[in-house]
Amino acid sequence: MAPAAAAAATAAPANPAVFRDQANKVGARNCADLYEALGQGLTRGAAFSVKTETDQAAPDAHLVRGLLGLTYDQPDLKGSAGGVVVAAPGQGGCEGYLVRVAPFQKPCAEVVSLLPAGSTAGQPLLGVWQYQLAGTQGQALMIPSGSTCVVVTLSGMTQRQ
Repeated sequence: MAPAAAAAATAAPANPAVFRDQANKVGARNCADLYEALGQGLTRGAAFSVKTETDQAAPDAHLVRGLLGLTYDQPDLKGSAGGVVVAAPGQGGCEGYLVRVAPFQKPCAEVVSLLPAGSTAGQPLLGVWQYQLAGTQGQALMIPSGSTCVVVTLSGMTQRQ
């Protein structure tokens, strides 16, 4: 990001197109649809606040990034989480990624049962459990933290133009 990054922020949005609207507001129109899809995927089931940033001088030539604070009130996930959504122009379209970091108040061995059916375990990475989520849903890293588990969810998408 350039020091003079364009930014837009919103708290507790009621607008379902908040990600697209913010991308357009900062001038990052080329990847606004992908940014929207990633943002909606990241925030499903959560109240959230998002701050969208891009390069002010050439927003359509650079990535658009959203930093998110999330709050969950679901049976298996309650409390705060954080996330990042990134979409960037590339040859023939846009590519993007989302990352969510969510603490679960139960051990990782119990959190595994919450993964989509068909998810598969990968080789542990120095005590961090990794899973390939079923279908094309991405990956999950599970980090044991005492009697709780921090789950990092990662997923990418492309948009061809």
